[in-house]
Amino acid sequence: MSALKSFEIDYTSGLPVWIQVKNRIAYLIGSGEFAEGERLPTVRGLATELDISYNTVNRAYMDLEREGYIATRKGRGTFVAEQRDVGAARATDSPIELVIDDMIRACTNAGLVDDDIVAMVKARLARRAM
Repeated sequence: MSALKSFEIDYTSGLPVWIQVKNRIAYLIGSGEFAEGERLPTVRGLATELDISYNTVNRAYMDLEREGYIATRKGRGTFVAEQRDVGAARATDSPIELVIDDMIRACTNAGLVDDDIVAMVKARLARRAM
């Protein structure tokens, strides 16, 4: 888990800590740093290692599991899930691209189509420019 040991939380980024943790793990899975079936640190262990709240790591893990990146096996631990091509992070994805992917996924889950998502983003950008 050396890839996570070198990970530092950026408290000045404006990005919630749980999203930073989630994005880092998704990136490491997408880049192949963590292989399918590889065991990840426990929630408590990672929270201690990163000096953050258990609940923060738990939220990141729950979201990663919901999106199919990881799988929890009761009594055995958390493992990298078998990756599907759809929605998996690529090694070239930036943290911002991962946030955008999350936003698109949330909009789609809410029933919006691509044109509606684009229109909403354009409206928000126009509102910001005022």
